[in-house]
Amino acid sequence: MKIGILHLSDLHIQDEILTERIVKLVKAVEFDVKQLSNLYIVLSGDVTNYGRTKEFENAKTLVNELTDQLKNIGGLLTIKIIAVPGNHDCCFDNEKKTRKSIINDCKKDVIEEEDYFVDAMAVQSNFWDFTNEVTEYKSRNEVSFKYEFRPHLDFKVSFHCYNTSWLTEIDEKQGSLIVPENKFLENENGEYVISVFHHPIDWLSANTKRNNKQRFEEHLINSSNLVIYGHEHDKGNSKAIIQKNNNLVFCGGKAFDKNEINETGFSLYEIDLTDKSINIKTFNFDGTIYTVEFEDKHKIIEKNKRAFKITSEFERKITELNIPLKHSKKPKLILSDIFVYPDLEPLIEEDSGAQYPNSSELIEIVKNDEKINVLLEGADQAGKTALLYVLYKRYYEMGFTPIYLRGKYCNETNVKKLVKKALKEQYGNNNVDLFFQTERKILILDNFHKSNLNSRYKKRLIESLNDNFEYIIITSDNSYSSQNVTEEATSFKDYLKFKLLPLGHEKRSELIEQWLLIGENKLTIQEEVLLTNVKLRFDEIDSLIGNRLMPSYPIFILTLLQSLDENLQNFSQTSYSNIYLVLIKAGLIKEGIKDSVLTSLLNILKELAFFMYDENKNPFNRSDFDKFIQNNFDTKFFRNKSLTNDKILNVLCNANILKFDDEYYSFSYKYIYYFLIAQKVSAEIDNYEDLIYGLCNHIHLEINANILIFLSHHTKAQILIDSIVFTSEMPFENASPLTLNKDDEFVKFISEFTDEIKAEIIEERNPKEEVKNELKRKDSIERQKLKEDEKMDDGILPKEAIEMNQAFRTVKIIGQIVKNQSGDFEKEKLIKLVGAAYNTVFRFLGFYSGMLEKDKELLIEAIVEDIKEKEKKNKRGEVDALQIEKTVRRILQFISWRICVESMTNLMFAVGTKGQNELFDKVNANIDSTASKIVTFAIKTFYDKIDLKELAGLFEDVKYNYLAQCILREYIKRYLYTNFVERNKRDQIIQIAGFNKQQLIGKMKSR
Repeated sequence: MKIGILHLSDLHIQDEILTERIVKLVKAVEFDVKQLSNLYIVLSGDVTNYGRTKEFENAKTLVNELTDQLKNIGGLLTIKIIAVPGNHDCCFDNEKKTRKSIINDCKKDVIEEEDYFVDAMAVQSNFWDFTNEVTEYKSRNEVSFKYEFRPHLDFKVSFHCYNTSWLTEIDEKQGSLIVPENKFLENENGEYVISVFHHPIDWLSANTKRNNKQRFEEHLINSSNLVIYGHEHDKGNSKAIIQKNNNLVFCGGKAFDKNEINETGFSLYEIDLTDKSINIKTFNFDGTIYTVEFEDKHKIIEKNKRAFKITSEFERKITELNIPLKHSKKPKLILSDIFVYPDLEPLIEEDSGAQYPNSSELIEIVKNDEKINVLLEGADQAGKTALLYVLYKRYYEMGFTPIYLRGKYCNETNVKKLVKKALKEQYGNNNVDLFFQTERKILILDNFHKSNLNSRYKKRLIESLNDNFEYIIITSDNSYSSQNVTEEATSFKDYLKFKLLPLGHEKRSELIEQWLLIGENKLTIQEEVLLTNVKLRFDEIDSLIGNRLMPSYPIFILTLLQSLDENLQNFSQTSYSNIYLVLIKAGLIKEGIKDSVLTSLLNILKELAFFMYDENKNPFNRSDFDKFIQNNFDTKFFRNKSLTNDKILNVLCNANILKFDDEYYSFSYKYIYYFLIAQKVSAEIDNYEDLIYGLCNHIHLEINANILIFLSHHTKAQILIDSIVFTSEMPFENASPLTLNKDDEFVKFISEFTDEIKAEIIEERNPKEEVKNELKRKDSIERQKLKEDEKMDDGILPKEAIEMNQAFRTVKIIGQIVKNQSGDFEKEKLIKLVGAAYNTVFRFLGFYSGMLEKDKELLIEAIVEDIKEKEKKNKRGEVDALQIEKTVRRILQFISWRICVESMTNLMFAVGTKGQNELFDKVNANIDSTASKIVTFAIKTFYDKIDLKELAGLFEDVKYNYLAQCILREYIKRYLYTNFVERNKRDQIIQIAGFNKQQLIGKMKSR
């Protein structure tokens, strides 16, 4: 027994009914139709050309003629009509002006307002009149609707129809349409589902929060057997998507009518109910007859309805936000509002070339049906649970059945018992035997280290899970890393192991952009405004978290973003301290500490941190703590009677302020430790003059530099400012600051190199992508530096390295003061501080320049001789010593060029801030060198727009200095590549900077 589907698309009917074409179509399918018991004529949109009443009247006549002729050849043939609207079926003759604003409000994943659908689909009124007359569907104004038929007792066919044209506009853009998720139609057991719509999936938006295009495609794969669409006119070939226990065929229709008559056609799909197969034929019209252009055959695989459907309560649990976070433009946030997929660091022994994958790849691996066992390591606040909730929801939407277990409740090794309880909570179904018969099941086990099982039974549990699940994702602390040799750790030997990383530069920017977009219309917000706001907020967050003072976990970044939204932009002594204090207080309040006890506990923390630092007891054991309380704290302060030693330690550990490891306590995060030490010192700063001098004298050590950073936020005491300025003058104190004036030997040395690049060109680049690439580059550099820092011992660094470290750490401290407290300091103090930062970097460059001038010829000669010796050993004959020398010289020139530019860029990022142009102009006026002019220009262009008059004056000042011109062009390129600049101003900047216009035009044409 066979049934058939006659697929007609893009008929574009106007005045002509195309009667002759109908006759030829019927003749072409006559033999096939005679074999059928049922025929379904599917009109996949653009039935008419302008959606007018007269056109639909002609369409109705065409449909009637077609069905009559088919019935004449088919005997007892049953014919049904299925129709969906296309963009040409919308009549815009009397479109209401309000529809435009409605459309903008509908560009989201879920739409609950039914009035929106009615108003948006007013332009389809004539189409619904047409379907009400020629089909069995009698409703209207629907985004999704069904036609259900049972051509045979044992076979049910259902047409899931989607109105992709409900948001159509006259000038329709690809990627602008939406099929709301709450309008997706679910499959039912035992039915053959054919999804029908007009626009190919690529016309749906990928820019909604949940990527509507991707969600709709996944829905089709999980619910449909055959997908039919039109719109693109020249299609007709089928494409199969075959997954494990999944088979879906996409068929795009040829246009039934278009200007090029020999490119028109239709398709016929024959479904054989005996052998469960579908045969696809695409016919092409050559102007005279229809001939088969393409033929293909596929097997039908039945789609089964979910045995386990997630409960609304558990879906709410994994969707809602369980932290007290507020946003001014949305009263109730959900997890997807503020979630970004963190990067992962592979935990492998040979990691020199390790990649850092995005955790979203855990979705792609499962989507591709690759078996995975993954162990994710991360701290308590790293965002492990949030990631697992997001993965759970995505796996479920992809047709899998995930099960979520909590480590603290895994107190037995019977997997069925553990899963049965979770099934009831998550799916309202405790049929555990049916669950384990499900092939697409995924285990998600959170915080396994919190299980109370001993090592032996933990291992047994993991081995049992490995035997029963093909897909397993487990999170833990670092208990089971590759360096750990406990018994249960061996059960993870075949797992992929990753560390959940704090958010790097790119991910922080992504999270900030998400925060700024909450409550905004993504389609109307100006890209240049958004990019500028993201960059400025990113710089504020960067200055707040300091140089890895605080792990940039999402919870910390979001807390700071909320604080910034609550008008805490003026980071004075009090407000800045409060931002850090709120992170400490939040943990204590969560543990039930009341206000009456909180003050006493915070004081204990401050004194404890200083005691650890002063007595060099970091980490400390219980005996050290008891002695501290008895001999230090209780002799000076009263404490709340409820704060016993045991309670203090328990609360601080549970609040994640302290951590306990192998009989020793330490602060969970370095930023807490440094913050509290600085808080103690600032309260009695006059008593700690020697300590401050000691911190400054050894500022190259990380702990000292970071205590000074926090100290600068606690106090503006003159002793601190004087110490920092004095410290900034110590590195390379005998070196003259580099001026970059045209007579500098440094400038002369690399003039050959800069002369070659002075006529470089500007390319057309996307500013958003350029910023993203720059952030990726910073992430790569920082990760590499972290590895190097782990291997480096500050105590054995050479003198020059210590001085360099000292120089740049001092500059960073000055930058922290300028960025966060500029409103609280007198002008002259700030000018003195920033001037000290400028000169610190310029002295370093002066030191490098002097060293280069003194030894460059010896260095070049040594390298050349080394190359000659190696060539001689390899018996490669005579070598061109002059050419080698020239190459070596150029390499040394390039290295010098990069050191110069990177040093000035680091200075720019360290001290630069928005809205302080007057400050930097004053510093520049005091120093009055080419170098100071360039740095000041770099700061102003990063945080502000380029002043064309100032730019022209600057290039006039350096018109005979190629090195200075090249450095300026570097910053101009950065500005043009990372900002949206109007074409006229962009051309003026390019002209003033002296970029080669002809080469620019040629470059643009060739792209």
